[in-house]
Amino acid sequence: MARYKQFLRICQQWPLDSTKEGRDIAVAIRQGVAKAFKEGENTQVNAAECDRVYTSLERLNTGHWNNKYPRRKPTTFTGLTLEDYKLVLASESLTDMQETKKSSWQRIKEKFSGQEDSKDV
Repeated sequence: MARYKQFLRICQQWPLDSTKEGRDIAVAIRQGVAKAFKEGENTQVNAAECDRVYTSLERLNTGHWNNKYPRRKPTTFTGLTLEDYKLVLASESLTDMQETKKSSWQRIKEKFSGQEDSKDV
């Protein structure tokens, strides 16, 4: 019973990222908890596996690995910062990139077949 409440606490503490619609790890965690605990507190679970998963999620949530292995620089080998990555990985940016990746032929074909995006019309 206590395990279910621990996972609910993790779900409440894990922030939702509205810029990553359908790809947010918080949503995936919530769905995993809902699937694993179908009957809520009454669900029978493998205690060892449940504790292992909980410990891993708790370490990620509290920044255990960031504190244990601090970064020397705020950038990666590409020179991009965390804010740059957040901007690039936002769902809106990804859709814009998909649109620019289309060839001229694909855009013309979509235009004449009536498959234009609703935001362009």
